[in-house]
This record gives sequence, structure tokens and C-alpha cells, in this order.
Amino acid sequence: MTVQEIWQAVSQGDLLLLDVRPQRAYVQGHVPQSVSAPYARAGWGPAVRRWLELQQVPAVAVFADNRILADAAVKALAAEGVAVRAVFDQGPEGWQAAGLPVVAVPDITVDELRRTLDTWTVIDVREPYEWRSGVVPDAVLIPLGQLPERLATLDPTRRYAVICATGNRSQSAAAFLADRGYQVANVLGGMSLWLGAGHPVQRPS
Repeated sequence: MTVQEIWQAVSQGDLLLLDVRPQRAYVQGHVPQSVSAPYARAGWGPAVRRWLELQQVPAVAVFADNRILADAAVKALAAEGVAVRAVFDQGPEGWQAAGLPVVAVPDITVDELRRTLDTWTVIDVREPYEWRSGVVPDAVLIPLGQLPERLATLDPTRRYAVICATGNRSQSAAAFLADRGYQVANVLGGMSLWLGAGHPVQRPS
């Protein structure tokens, strides 16, 4: 398949694009509607196969930024009986060079967020028990697993800064929102750095 054919199939829902690069690279630039599935040697193939079976996807393609990574992912999937219909191994730069869209999520530090807090709506995607340690004032509290069903409550005209405990879950949440057209940034270091910097917090009731 050509890169244009891959994109057309992904856009139409006929192809699931697995981005096998590290999560950090995915957040910095990825194909809209692609799924982050960072390749790892141990147990990656079986875990991805089980997930794909639950999604009941029609076909799978692999997205990487080098041939070695792409080949390793394809081999691991083949060992699990998962056929890969297409491979793109030139990363976001190659994808954009073909005139195709890439979504990128900017980062914001806790100090930057504190200085410009009145221009952001903060979304805290931690679990409720984690909020007891304090939340950013006026933050919207949405556990990561509830984010898809809570989309309708978000205003697409506002800017959202997504925060979690250390910045890992917020990366996934921010990428999810960016794919759907929201103006979003990921808060580096999460509440761990926010609290460590002595910035103000609220205690949820």
C-alpha cells in the first residue's frame, strides 16, 4: 500500500494503525486515529494480539520511524498470527512530507501553567483516591478511563492542560483529545512537580 492508501484506509476505519514507537515520541507527533502500542521485546506480541481481538479490527498496519523497529514489531505480530497489511517506517516527518496530517501535543511545565493558569482549563485524569493529595485549583476531575464518555462535557473552544501524577497518563489523555480537535497541552511531571514546587492546591470535598 502507498502512504496515501494507508491514510485513506485509516480515515475510513478500514485499517488500524499501530504506532510502535515509544509513547513520548507518539505524543510529540503521530497520525490521527493511530493507536500507541510501544514495542517491547518481552510479551508485546501476545498483549497486542489480545487487545486487537477485543477491538475486532478489520486490518492492521504498523507505523515506525525506522526499519529495524518496524520489522521487529511485524515479526512479533506474525508470531501471534496477526497479519500486518502495511508498514510505514519513516516516522512523522516522512508522513508529513507526503502531505498527510500529524497531530502533536505541546508540553507545558508546572511553572508555566501556574503563571498562565487563568488561560487554561486543567483536566486531572488521576483516579479519585489520588485527588485527596490535592488538585490544581478549579481543575476538572475526569479519571482517564472515563474521558471518552465525558467528551461531550468539554468545550472545544477552550484550552486544556492535562495533568496526572507524573505525566504518563496525561500524555495518553492529551493525545486522545488532540486527535479529536481539542486545544491541549501535557503538563510535564504532573502533580508530583506541581506539589513539589509549592503551587496552590484544592482539596476535593
